[in-house]
Amino acid sequence: MTVHNLRAVEAKLAVPAPATRWETYAPRYQVLLDAPLNAGTVPAWLGEWNTLSSELAAAAARLSTHADLHTDRPEVQERFQAFVAQVMPEAKRAEQALKEKLLAVPDYVPAADFALAFRRMRDAAALFREANVTLGVTHEQQKNRHSVISGNQSVSLNGETLTIPQARQRLDSPDRAAREAAWHALTRSALNVAGDLDEVMLDLIATRWQLARNADQPTFRDYQWRVLDRVDYTPEDCVAFHEAVRDEVVPLTAALVQGVARELGLDHVRPWDYNRSNLLDPQGRAPLVPFQTGAELEALAQQAFDRLDSGLGARFRQMRDGSLLDLESRPGKMTHAYCQYFPTTNEPFVLMNVVGTAEDLRVLFHEVGHAFHGFYSGDAQALVWNRWSPIEFVEIPSMAMEFLTLDHLGHVFTPDELARYRQKQLEGVIAFLPWAAQMDAFQHWLYAEAPETVTVDQLDAKWLELDRTFHPFVNWDGLDERARAKGWQYYHVFQVPFYYIEYAMCYLAAVGVWRGAQTDPQGALDRYTTSLRLGSTVSVPDLYRAAGVEFRFDRAHIRGLMAFLQTQLHS
Repeated sequence: MTVHNLRAVEAKLAVPAPATRWETYAPRYQVLLDAPLNAGTVPAWLGEWNTLSSELAAAAARLSTHADLHTDRPEVQERFQAFVAQVMPEAKRAEQALKEKLLAVPDYVPAADFALAFRRMRDAAALFREANVTLGVTHEQQKNRHSVISGNQSVSLNGETLTIPQARQRLDSPDRAAREAAWHALTRSALNVAGDLDEVMLDLIATRWQLARNADQPTFRDYQWRVLDRVDYTPEDCVAFHEAVRDEVVPLTAALVQGVARELGLDHVRPWDYNRSNLLDPQGRAPLVPFQTGAELEALAQQAFDRLDSGLGARFRQMRDGSLLDLESRPGKMTHAYCQYFPTTNEPFVLMNVVGTAEDLRVLFHEVGHAFHGFYSGDAQALVWNRWSPIEFVEIPSMAMEFLTLDHLGHVFTPDELARYRQKQLEGVIAFLPWAAQMDAFQHWLYAEAPETVTVDQLDAKWLELDRTFHPFVNWDGLDERARAKGWQYYHVFQVPFYYIEYAMCYLAAVGVWRGAQTDPQGALDRYTTSLRLGSTVSVPDLYRAAGVEFRFDRAHIRGLMAFLQTQLHS
């Protein structure tokens, strides 16, 4: 990213000083609390609350994103942390008071498009505890410690100092010795910070159990289930999913990986021979390098979106023109990719760390799929509570976009290269499911079965047990398994507990969307955009139906989709 473009992004993320102080918001909350309210005046009152809540959420989103772009700048971190500590607790108290005021209105019947939001407000209000407001600040501060540690992590390799994404790129090399060197360098870097992350995790676990106790919930899993409003499935359904993946998908993944290894003449699949996002090329070809810079990636993606749909193309152009993309990797920038959202302007913002790979192209389509969700739900839904969708659906717009763009990349790849890219995409779904099941199973154990006083050794041992179950085809003989045992030190475990099985649910659904597009591409796209506009106004099963798929992740459904993917892989 050029200095000019970075300055434009900085300007987009700027938050005026008054917007970082509670005194700016408090009088307006008080006006809402003092206002007389009856069933007839609720809609106008909700509109005022919506405006205020959106402004505060937009300030929080900008401050958080700015902190992620500058994990190495203490003044940026301090500004965000001051907002978290001084503004957010007061806002949570005020929001709770407004919910209670609304819930107490006699004879109020919410409109059809607000009924689910009203029910969620009622459930959230019942879960609210004053003690968790202060504890929530501690929780956010602990999560920020993870962001700072991981964001400042670097890798030393062959005399170079690389960011984590830059070093991971070397794992795609057809040269096995180069892959092994990169893997060892990444492992050294990870182990250098592992002790610090262990401490953060133990603090987070203690805080999370206390949050659950304060809310009168028996475990943190029970607490988080209610926080995430999981009403359409149970923990037992998740355990059944873990078992189905173990039985139906792990053997298929093993066959794929071992088949590639045989073609390459490898005696074993070592850790540096397996990347779930990008399996090795069986012909030993160099990885695809479709672009060099973030600007080139933007231009390639623009053409793809224009070819897919003019409306989607216009939205992406709006992001480019509006400085709503920060794509390139650089020191001090958080290494994860995500899509943020600014509700007051109905603008999404995509943060990435691209280094020139085909995987970067896929991730951009994924994150911009999220952005389309923000745009379309924001266009259709005036109330901020009705935008986006429940998390069981929210990854479908992103993952489906990875597939819907497959037939619009002739300007990026030659026919042979496109066949390779398509193959990687399909293999990636299969290889992802064991990882998703492992991640989810670890958290179910951690927050429902493990003792509150769980030790680091127990965390490591459980992860090793699960990794041997879900990735038995990777050979670790003779290697220091500390690196394998620390695989749980992953973004979502620290930052968004229990948010991972949704990726699996939505990947299965995205495959279904793509399957529909094989025979009816325009119909599939129309269903896709229609489902985005619904936001949070209908149930999760209804959202899936609107997108043309079923809300299922049971064994039979998984088996059928795996059969479809195998057919596509051999077509």
